[in-house]
Amino acid sequence: MTWPEVRIREIPLDGFSVLAREAGPADAPPVLCLHGGPGMDGSYFFPDTEAWGPGLRALAREHRLVAYDQRGCGGSGVPDQDQPLALSRHVDDVDAVRRALGVPRVALVAHSFGTVLALLYALRFADAPSHLVLVGGAPTRAFQAGFREAVTEDLPAEVQERLRELVATDLTDETFRERFRLTLPLYFHRPPDAARADALIEPIHFDARVNRALAAGLQDYDLTPALPHVRAPARVIYGESDRVVQPRYQREFGGKLLTARFVAFQESGHFPFLEEPEPFARVVGYFLDHGARAARGGAA
Repeated sequence: MTWPEVRIREIPLDGFSVLAREAGPADAPPVLCLHGGPGMDGSYFFPDTEAWGPGLRALAREHRLVAYDQRGCGGSGVPDQDQPLALSRHVDDVDAVRRALGVPRVALVAHSFGTVLALLYALRFADAPSHLVLVGGAPTRAFQAGFREAVTEDLPAEVQERLRELVATDLTDETFRERFRLTLPLYFHRPPDAARADALIEPIHFDARVNRALAAGLQDYDLTPALPHVRAPARVIYGESDRVVQPRYQREFGGKLLTARFVAFQESGHFPFLEEPEPFARVVGYFLDHGARAARGGAA
């Protein structure tokens, strides 16, 4: 099957530019994709098709996707200003990209750390998001306890020992990459073999500076009190086999994010758009096409 081409472009913002990967009909309204990390880039949204299949290309058959590398990540720059990597500036960038794309409102597909940006954006710029798709996110930092349990329960002793060594040292780009690779089995319903792991990880840039800059602000984050104020219709999507942000933490959006409905993917972990790309595209595509009619308290 032929999948949509991924086009690379630079989007100029205020004093710097961000690199964006774009796929889908060029004349369609943009859907803004926010990658995880923090400190990674958005290349994993569009992986090697021979190793992984289409990824978000399946959704791009009928929707125009724009996945930009967050400031300081991948191919994106960093402006010359005070605290250039602060979380609030990342949120500002979401709106700056929206304005650069020339649209008054934009749908967001956010993954992992990107869900924090999406929710903060929806709270600060309440009228700008038309839809929120939250994949692999949680309203508080409590999910880290589950992740630590999964490391202890699911990873071999020698891997746990190496992770302890890495955590005890300063985070660098290379140790960031190694920590991700060692924990990769926890991210998937079916852990990838070495070739698939290489195909996923090698294109990703890992920026420890960005990760360190955002870590303090995320240490005790709790979005729970603010969630009832989010107005945009939302889908909370999770993989039942996610051992990184386990489903029980993702379901904590229930009763708080009042516009949300939940979709569980039975054969996915932290990356449903990689493990079940076609079902993911159907669910998200339908929501993007019909979910704007959702009323507060229940989505269409």
